[in-house]
Amino acid sequence: MFNNRIRTAALAGAIAISTAASGVAIPAFAQETNPTFNINNGFNDADGSTIQPVEPVNHTEETLRDLTDSTGAYLEEFQYGNVEEIVEAYLQVQASADGFDPSEQAAYEAFEAARVRASQELAASAETITKTRESVAYALKADREATADFEAYLSALRQVSVINDLIADANAKNKTDFAEIELYDVLYTDADISGDAPLLAPAYKELKDLQAEVDADFEWLGEFAIDNNEDNYVIRTHIPAVEALKAAIDSLVDTVEPLRADAIAKNIEAQKSDVMVRQLFLERATAQRDTLRVVEAIFATAARYVELYESDENVNVEGDTLRNHYVALLPTLFGAAFFNIDILDDADEAAELYYLEWDTDLGTNDEDAAYAEEKRQFALLTYAKVFINGIWQEEVKYVQNLDDGARAEAARVEAERLADEAYRAEQLRIAQEAADAQKAIADALAKEAENGNNNGGDNSSDDKETGSSDIGSWGPFAAIAAIIAAIAAIFPFLSGIVKF
Repeated sequence: MFNNRIRTAALAGAIAISTAASGVAIPAFAQETNPTFNINNGFNDADGSTIQPVEPVNHTEETLRDLTDSTGAYLEEFQYGNVEEIVEAYLQVQASADGFDPSEQAAYEAFEAARVRASQELAASAETITKTRESVAYALKADREATADFEAYLSALRQVSVINDLIADANAKNKTDFAEIELYDVLYTDADISGDAPLLAPAYKELKDLQAEVDADFEWLGEFAIDNNEDNYVIRTHIPAVEALKAAIDSLVDTVEPLRADAIAKNIEAQKSDVMVRQLFLERATAQRDTLRVVEAIFATAARYVELYESDENVNVEGDTLRNHYVALLPTLFGAAFFNIDILDDADEAAELYYLEWDTDLGTNDEDAAYAEEKRQFALLTYAKVFINGIWQEEVKYVQNLDDGARAEAARVEAERLADEAYRAEQLRIAQEAADAQKAIADALAKEAENGNNNGGDNSSDDKETGSSDIGSWGPFAAIAAIIAAIAAIFPFLSGIVKF
């Protein structure tokens, strides 16, 4: 449709994004740190990057217009650079009952609200793409069914050579004066209804007129008085010839009429939809999706930038703070927005111009060639945009990876700190338990020694067994030994806590 759009798109995209084109009239607002284009490590439904199998569904052109118009109303301010309206919408300057809050937290919440709206619009756009594809599939199905039924009808009408031969035979055997039983005109030939899409109504009318004529003649041939003149009589081979002709005509009519009815019904249904118009709505919805991805990324980037204000997460990574890494993305994102909005403007214009009328309808019902070319152009543009938009997507992903890496490192350090604290606490607990146990032993020994020293009665050596000793007399040494044993038991645990 737009012969130079692929070349223009590739050139504009490469220049706008790779050089981070400035001056595009859209706002630099933001949203949360994980926009839908980066939720999963792969394709996802929310941004329209997954394959969506579709069945033919007759979403009307009016429905597709309304769906894309709804998204278009959201994107209109971005397309036409009405920054004031966007500021009022997302920062709620007019709606705030207590005046405008200039704090960073309020700005973050405003950007987050913008992110939510952009994500919702992107998800809706992905659904619209699916519906437009279903609608295109329906129009293609209707066209193909109409074409198939037309070809079946045409093929049946072309089976007239036998009838024309029977007409010649019946005419040769007609010995009447031709007043009532006239000579039959031959029907159309294959050449009369040749080509890809010949007009079949005249041929069908010839066949039906001949059928009516033969039926009327058959009644005349049954008249008793038809043989009352030597110049006007029916020979015995005439009626069999007309019978054979009548049977052939009736058989062909019986074959043709249901095929004709199907062909008419299918073509009427196909005429209600135009695959080219629906294709243009698909291209518009796709351009809206690609633009919304950039809008969402802008909101996400700016929101994270504001969120990092005086945050402990705003660490230095690769020679700069995370905030500076994020803000450095905005010129590239503005260039990407400029590129995608330019394509969206073309898609909007095409959908508007050809919504009510498409010029291929003026020439032929066969839109296969026109649709095939439009689909080819759309596919090439779509694949070109995958690589061109990949420039800004990878730059955003790179910064997000830096952010994720910094968070992971902070989490690792914190986990190690908590693990070390837990280890030290456990060692102290074990050491305390050991100390308490040793103290209990020492206390018990001391008490036993004290009881032995204070014990009255006969302590003569005669009452002691050989090799035995008086615990009371060794009490102090036993207590010292117990303390030494306790220290020896505690020392391995203390060594993990106290640095000697």
